[in-house]
Parts: sequence; structure tokens; C-alpha cells
Amino acid sequence: MVSGIGSFPFTDVDKAIDIIFETCPEIPFWPQLPKRAPYENMYIPFLEGVPCVVVDENEGTAFMDTENAEGIEEFYENIQSRNLEAFRISGKVAPGFYRFLERLKEGNDEVKFIKTQITGPFSMGLGLKDEHGKPVIYNYGYFDIIKKAIHMKAQWMIASIKAQFPDKKVIIFFDEPYMVSFGSAYVSISREEAIGLFNDVLGGIPALRGIHCCGNTDWSVLLNADVDIISYDAFNYLDTIFYFEEDLRRFISRGGRIAPGIVPSSEEVMHATSADMERIMVKFRSVMSEKVGPQGLQDLIVTTSCGVGSLQPEEARHAMTLLKTFH
Repeated sequence: MVSGIGSFPFTDVDKAIDIIFETCPEIPFWPQLPKRAPYENMYIPFLEGVPCVVVDENEGTAFMDTENAEGIEEFYENIQSRNLEAFRISGKVAPGFYRFLERLKEGNDEVKFIKTQITGPFSMGLGLKDEHGKPVIYNYGYFDIIKKAIHMKAQWMIASIKAQFPDKKVIIFFDEPYMVSFGSAYVSISREEAIGLFNDVLGGIPALRGIHCCGNTDWSVLLNADVDIISYDAFNYLDTIFYFEEDLRRFISRGGRIAPGIVPSSEEVMHATSADMERIMVKFRSVMSEKVGPQGLQDLIVTTSCGVGSLQPEEARHAMTLLKTFH
């Protein structure tokens, strides 16, 4: 089975969905289109309505005003009462989500899973700064707002999908590009704190939960977190996850699965062929069989190495064409 990460370089929502349905009929996903509008990036759609967050929609930027406590009490009341509608993601900032669900109603016989995505807590915590330019992840009280907002918005998306497609299973990816900086001198967060962070946010999510990291990282963190799928850039970093052999074995033995990003999501894609993709997959299967055994190859989900939103449209189309290699 194949699926994608989320972003596309198109400005036409239906054009993006057409490509998704054609390429990923078993695990389709909704497209994020940052070139259509700056507020369709990886941050703004999931910060909408969050207290203390100041958004500039024209620039596609946001920061957290920690001197403003307005709305915090109501925010926590909505969490306590499980008022999911208070965490709705609007059609303005995520038109692809709404149009995707409309298009699914037109016919979805091949669909086995419906995939959605949201920016993960580690990346949101480091990417979102306070009014002084300090990452909000280092402000315990205000980062708690962000963690709970991500959790509740994930719950809202899943509930919205299940309300219309109760017979379909849902996969949600928490996208974590900032995990590439974990362990560096610039990130003073311990391994235990990072695992606890993911467990706090992903715990209780009623879907298959994936974490996507589009670079190299300390994979032991994700392999020991409460997660079902780990999506990684196998095109550039195929061997890296196998350096954590014991953690990987335990992850697979408890039902976890690896989703290799075989197809490049960079300009390099225009020089890649289906034969290249098959060679990478052969290597992935060989190493997985050697390190873990055949159980590590069950129910594989193959993706692009990351979202293709930064590419040119023709490059993104070619990436999705290469993904068809794994149908």
C-alpha cells in the first residue's frame, strides 16, 4: 500500500485530490497547499483558535503571547467537557480536508484507511516562539496549551472522518521535522522528556498513530513512544533506523510498523526512475529481514520521503508517479 505525507505545490484543491486518489487509492489523504495560501502551512491550520496565539495570515506566521491569558480558562473547560467543536479546523485554513471528505463520498470502494495529518508537539513546540523569540516548548504552562490543542484537534479530525465514514479505519500522522535536531546542542530536551511528550499527546487517540520524521534522528525516542507507525526518509537515510536494532525489534514485536519513504521529495526526484525505487525497496526489505525478520515487512506503507509541497508541480507529479511503483 502507498500513501503520502501531506503537502503539495498546487493551488487547485481538486487537482491535488485527483492525483492523491489516482496514486493512493487504498490510503488517500487530504492535501495541504501552502502555495495556495501562506496560512496553509504546517503551523497555522493547527493553531487556529488556540488561546494566546497571534497569527499573521498574510505572512503565514504565528507567535505565542505569554502576557495574554485571555481564553485560557474557556480552553481548559472545553477540554474537560470534551467539546470537540471548539477545536474545529476551518475550511479557510484547511480547504483540502473538507473537499477531500466530499470527494470520498463519491466513491471509496478501494479505500482501506483514511489518512490525516497534523504537526506534532515537538516540532510545534520548537517552531512556535513566544513574544521574545524563545521556543514555547521551554515554557511549561504555555506549552501545555499547545500540547492539549494538538491532541484535541487530532481528536476533532478523527471524529469528523468517522462521522462520515464509520466503517473506515483512520491513520493520523504527527509530522515531526524538528526531530532531526533532537540531541543537538540547540535542543535541551532529554530522551525521557521527548518520549513522555509524545505519549502525552498521542495517548488516547482513537486511530492508528504515526510519527513522520523526514531526516535522521535518535530513532530510539520514536521506537519507544506510544506510536503505531514510524514514517522515515528511507531514500536518504535507509540504514539509520536499523542502528537501533533492539528498539526496532521491540517496536515491531508489539505491533508497530515502519513506513519507508522510498520516493525522494527533493529536486533529485526528476533523476529517479521506477527501477531506482525498486532497488531501494529491495535493500530495505533485505535489511529489515536480516535485522527483524519477515514480521517487519508485514502491511508496509510506502510513501514519499517527505511532503512534496516545496517542489515544482511537475516534480511533485513525477514523485507521485514513482510512488505507483509500489501498488
